[in-house]
Amino acid sequence: MPYCVEVVRFTLSDNDIETFIGRRQEAIREVKAAHPALWSVPLCSRREDGTWIDVWIYETKDAADAANADAENLPKFLAMAELLGNLEIEASEMPDGAVSPI
Repeated sequence: MPYCVEVVRFTLSDNDIETFIGRRQEAIREVKAAHPALWSVPLCSRREDGTWIDVWIYETKDAADAANADAENLPKFLAMAELLGNLEIEASEMPDGAVSPI
């Protein structure tokens, strides 16, 4: 089964990293509870130019689309999202064989 990988690029609107990280953890728990097909959120990092990359992996593209469509009903996710600027989301497919065995 291929997974759907969303690579999210953004800036932090107020540069409050601690607030963002806390809200991100709450958002991940909330999305996972509402959408169990959220498989993993393995990476969040700040690039040298100050932009950020966050990776969300869903079991299927349909699962990712359902979670995205439900965003307005997820207040903790919205609280995290309100901190983000210059948001870009790229979705792609990760074949089974690309999943790391470690």
